[in-house]
This record gives sequence, structure tokens and C-alpha cells, in this order.
Amino acid sequence: MKLLLWMVLAAALLYAVLNGAASAGTIEQTVQFEGVLPETLYNAYLSSKEHAAMTADGRRAATFYRPSKGDVDHGEVGDELRAFGSSKPGEKVQYGLTAKVLNRVPAKVIVLSWKTFGWNMALDRSDVTDLESTVVLTFRRNAAGTEVQLVQVNVPDYKVKLPATGEVGPLSAIVNTHWNLLYWDPMKKYFQKASHRPG
Repeated sequence: MKLLLWMVLAAALLYAVLNGAASAGTIEQTVQFEGVLPETLYNAYLSSKEHAAMTADGRRAATFYRPSKGDVDHGEVGDELRAFGSSKPGEKVQYGLTAKVLNRVPAKVIVLSWKTFGWNMALDRSDVTDLESTVVLTFRRNAAGTEVQLVQVNVPDYKVKLPATGEVGPLSAIVNTHWNLLYWDPMKKYFQKASHRPG
């Protein structure tokens, strides 16, 4: 599994270099979920319904989209994750995140291409890149429950301003913070309420 992780990350970095990517950062985080099994976290992440319920405030739309079928309940390789959706009455949902499931190892690893609306918010418009980052999530059981390791490569370092929050700074630093605000902290609350405990 470590070999798969390093092969994916090496390929993503090589792609960025060959395509002349601007300066880009790498985010590495490890998060502990007490009393929650790896397969529970893995399955929830790939569930349209649970992805929406366990992230941000629990009320933002999320779905996995399969080109041959449209929106589906559970994401698989090739499906696109659309998350942090919002809309005004009568308008189409606008998603803050698009990601594509590139690979997965059941209950252990999810690999995605990853891009948020923040990519387009560069203060200097010439900095904006179409190059997506690559996210690898690894789920490991331990004595307390599950450890989730996140590695995200090719996150642009250019300075952005996010209109919704007023945040200004390097995109990589903002994305690093948002993993906690939009994923880890809400997920911990969600699983505490849901009582997803090991058997």
C-alpha cells in the first residue's frame, strides 16, 4: 500500500513539473477518529448522503456523479465528487469542490484529483492554473479507532482572496486550514452523534 501511495504522489509531481505548474505546496495531516472503524469512515466518505451530512455544517449538497448514470449513491473509480454545494431558490446548485476518484483500496485508501473554487480566486489572475491537486487518504485501524492520513500534492501557493470568508493568503495554507474546518472537525462531531463504534 505504501508503494501505491508513493507511485501516485510521484506521478502527480512529475505531471506538475512537465506541465510547468507554478509553485505548489504539499499538505500532510494525520487525524485520529476514536471509536470509529476504518471501513465506516471509508464508506461514509464515498457516500453522497454521508459526505454531505458529515462535512462543513452538514447541510451543504454533495454527490458522486457517474457520466453513464448521473448522480449515484456511492462513489467508485472514475466518478466525480461534487461537494459543498449551495444554491438560491430556482437556481442550479453550485459546488465549491470537484474531485475525481482515481483509485481506491476498499476500507484502506482513496485517491482523488482535487480542485476547489479557490483555484480561480488568485489575486494575480495570471497565476491561475487548471492543474488539479492529488489527494491520498489512507485509513488505518489502531487501538483507539482509526487514523486517517492525508497527503495532498500540487496545491498552488499563489495568493488568493476567498469572497465568502474574506480569507487572503497562499491557497495551500488556506486549503490546509479548510481540511480541519470542513472535514475533520465536522466529521468528528458527526461520528460522535452517530455512535459509529467498533464491534
